[in-house]
Amino acid sequence: MEQSNKLVRLLKVVVESYISKGEPVGSKFLHSLDDVTYAPSTLRKHLNLLEREGLVFQSYNSSGRIPTITGLSKYIEELIESEISSNEDYNLEIQDSRMSLKYMVEQLGSIVDGVTVGFIEHDEYFYLGVNKLLKEEISSDEYAITKKIIKIIEDKQIIWFLSSKILKNNQIYYTFIGEEQQFISCLFTRITINDFPAIISIIWGIRVDYERNCNILKTVLSKLGSQ
Repeated sequence: MEQSNKLVRLLKVVVESYISKGEPVGSKFLHSLDDVTYAPSTLRKHLNLLEREGLVFQSYNSSGRIPTITGLSKYIEELIESEISSNEDYNLEIQDSRMSLKYMVEQLGSIVDGVTVGFIEHDEYFYLGVNKLLKEEISSDEYAITKKIIKIIEDKQIIWFLSSKILKNNQIYYTFIGEEQQFISCLFTRITINDFPAIISIIWGIRVDYERNCNILKTVLSKLGSQ
């Protein structure tokens, strides 16, 4: 159990370093971090274990590690199961009994890391929080992801995809959409707004602040549950 916990903590550092740096994470860099206190030999051993379990991979022997989709899935599952890890006030301003879907999506769109899409089930309309789509400067990778996201939103693929899933209310789910390493990540939850079932989702590439987005969705659910 202790060994497993150590590997999960190391995986968390690798994933968050990759999200921050955008490049493979090497053992030398990890050893320089305050969060990593292993001896170099122990660190290499644990990284090899993570690779053996399919949670990270190396493109070649001397390169750093990159999290796999399995590793990202494990990381997100840990975030979903954990308590809210930040006391940051996300200024969601969920007021009165239930907030309208449009207002909620607009609020989330201004604070999440990604693009927010919300829709009421079996309704022809959806709402979009487009903070990232409206950025003045984006990298070439983000441009490709942006084009892909615009397409799946315009074609309502994301709506049909999420509507086809059997979901429980007030639980956070995740999925990855795509192939050949060109993935879009999606965190989503099913809620009730004025007796109508609705789905709120946050979508972007795999380099996204999962912890922040999980905390924001947890905050939404806790505020809705307290009303």
